[in-house]
Amino acid sequence: MNGFKKNWYKYLAVVLLLYAIVFGMLVPLRPGIMKVDTFRAELGQDLTLGIDFYNTRLTETTDQRVWLRIDNQHTLLAENTEVVHDRKLIAGFSIPETTPFSKKTLSVSVIVDSKMEGSMVLPDAMVIVVGEGAEINDSQWTQSPIEQLSMRWRYAFPWRNILEETIRNTYFHVPMWFGMMILFLLSSVNGIRLVRSDRSVFESRVFSLNLVGTLFGILGILTGAVWAKYTWGTFWSGDIKQDMSAVTLLIFLAYFLLRSSMTPGKKRNRVTAVYTIFAFLASIPLLYIIPRMEPSLHPGSGGNPGFGGEDLDNTMRMVFYPAVLGWTLMGYWISNLVFRTLEVHKLIEDKNYD
Repeated sequence: MNGFKKNWYKYLAVVLLLYAIVFGMLVPLRPGIMKVDTFRAELGQDLTLGIDFYNTRLTETTDQRVWLRIDNQHTLLAENTEVVHDRKLIAGFSIPETTPFSKKTLSVSVIVDSKMEGSMVLPDAMVIVVGEGAEINDSQWTQSPIEQLSMRWRYAFPWRNILEETIRNTYFHVPMWFGMMILFLLSSVNGIRLVRSDRSVFESRVFSLNLVGTLFGILGILTGAVWAKYTWGTFWSGDIKQDMSAVTLLIFLAYFLLRSSMTPGKKRNRVTAVYTIFAFLASIPLLYIIPRMEPSLHPGSGGNPGFGGEDLDNTMRMVFYPAVLGWTLMGYWISNLVFRTLEVHKLIEDKNYD
């Protein structure tokens, strides 16, 4: 019983990570619209629009309704629909000759509703070109409002266009960064204790926490780069969030160079402790302030580098938060192993010296 009380966080880390991995990988995604085969149309055109879906079973029902949506008041309902196979549908529209706004182009979203699949949307799917001298009249665009949309009650992760199945990386990439920052915070706390007391045990704590925190940061950079390849088209795009993350890691990697360049003793302990505190304080503006000041491809609006309410729904939160706690506890567990190894080496060196 005493052993369980002492190691409870280890068991909890294993359980939470197993839960996050199993549910994060096995829970399906909701049905969604992947793409349309036409990206440009004109006023007065008879449009035949091919729509490709993900994780749908369109052949099992024939009640699909399809809209072109400019905004909540201006929509156009498809005159006919034809299911090609489970993941493809063709919709026919007669685009009015009039335009509801005095704009050269109209950005249009596609909305599909089905009792079996629920409602699906592809924002800004295409544009409608407004010719010179087009009459401004919205009467034909207000005759088919979007109403009585279907809901599909099924435990599934949300469909996010472009992200698609890579949305599961949320349970690896993001929690590792959360764990990294918590480990660096604990390291700076131990750095303060080291400066005040100069006990070598705190130096071992600082080193072990910095080591595992940096490892989590490197894994976070790598998983983020792979994610960027699938969503942005390249591993590294010079995005402000990527650049500031790399600078943060370089600052902490410099800690190990500084430590290895100095002779063990009180001077090294104090210098590396002060540097650790500086590195953690520097990471705050680098990761949470500067990226908010510049446009970013990273999820979140207005250059916000974090996840907000629009990025995570309740089904994702049920996996995401346990993953954050699991990765953090796992990192602390590994840092404890490193710490104990360092202390054993110190004992052996002291014994040999005696």
